[in-house]
Amino acid sequence: MNSKSRTAMSWVVVLVALVLACGCGSTVRGSGLPGEPDVRALDTGRFPTTPPKLAKRLDDLGYARLEAARLADAVLSPHEVDSKYSAGATALAHTDVQSVMQYLAEPAVPVLLKYGFLLGFSTGSADEKLPLMKGSEDSNQRAGLTVTVLRFPDPTAAKSAAAELDTADFAINPENVAVTLPKYPDSRAHWRPAVPTLGSTTPHGIYVISVLADARTTDINQLVESTQKYLDAEVGELDKFTPTPTGKFNTLRQDPDGLLVRVVHERGVVPPPDGQGEVVLTLRGYLNYVLDQSGRFPVLQRAGVDRVAVTPNAFGFRTRDDAAATRFVQESAELDDAVNRRNVDPPDGVPGALCVQDYVAPKDAQFRCFVAYQRYAALVLGSRLWETQQRAAAQYALLANSQR
Repeated sequence: MNSKSRTAMSWVVVLVALVLACGCGSTVRGSGLPGEPDVRALDTGRFPTTPPKLAKRLDDLGYARLEAARLADAVLSPHEVDSKYSAGATALAHTDVQSVMQYLAEPAVPVLLKYGFLLGFSTGSADEKLPLMKGSEDSNQRAGLTVTVLRFPDPTAAKSAAAELDTADFAINPENVAVTLPKYPDSRAHWRPAVPTLGSTTPHGIYVISVLADARTTDINQLVESTQKYLDAEVGELDKFTPTPTGKFNTLRQDPDGLLVRVVHERGVVPPPDGQGEVVLTLRGYLNYVLDQSGRFPVLQRAGVDRVAVTPNAFGFRTRDDAAATRFVQESAELDDAVNRRNVDPPDGVPGALCVQDYVAPKDAQFRCFVAYQRYAALVLGSRLWETQQRAAAQYALLANSQR
């Protein structure tokens, strides 16, 4: 069996590439409401504090990326199905065949092209903070699931694609043995008895659900059980999801909830979706990208977060209410192992702001600052403390100005 390859991917690692823009002046309007600071007095450096401009139209790729981000809401993190899978390992939206090859074997390419693959989404999590790499003899280092949901033009295409995807993968290794999923007669599955992984391909309506189950022992019953448990939950989510018709992708809006324009953009413009960022995700969609799922998911849930705006170096969160946003900031700053972080000074004059230095984070995200204004909270990232403080001050001012 040639198992699908997965790239361990932290949402922070992928999205925190710091874009240093020159010549962006800080334009501040408004003053503080009673009991609030005058945001014009904050040290916001070169960062703008008024809402960025948003393009009225996108190209076809941009709209496809918006639909893939919508699909993320219908693809369950394995952690939601089984809490033991506590460590997020991978997540990626697909709008082209090549990106799918990070999860499926190369022989899948002609099958996807033949049946008109449209878009998809992949997610994965495990019981250890290890990357879910391709199945091999050392797979027993963790138990986990990696899932790829692919959308096709119609159910007939999806069903044919599912069968041929399994056939193509099965043919790669002579040691592969076919396996039956009793609850899913249309599924195709196979494994190598000496390797504790099971690959399956299941058609469901216009979708194909590819699941790679990893285990610590070569127990085929356990692998089948974990796969079917996930499918039981995922099929229900796909049934509740309403896909945008292929000819209507251009009716989608990049910022339907007005959250992206509440997040600091250094150039004062919201770029088109880039395949990972500049989109607004639901809580479920965002969870797929979180590394510490068992730690962060409860914090997000307690705050009633229902939308998350994602940009290269800042995240915006819409919480239940003002009190929830304040609590979210406090709890978020205390996450992660205390030995790997320390509290640092927040920006002057920003009420309730909290900042930390993370010793094990990538350099561009070493400093994190959290701010909140009314029901909105934000996280900003940076490589230098003073600059991250300025960005956080500008983020607070932007949130305040956006309410007026």
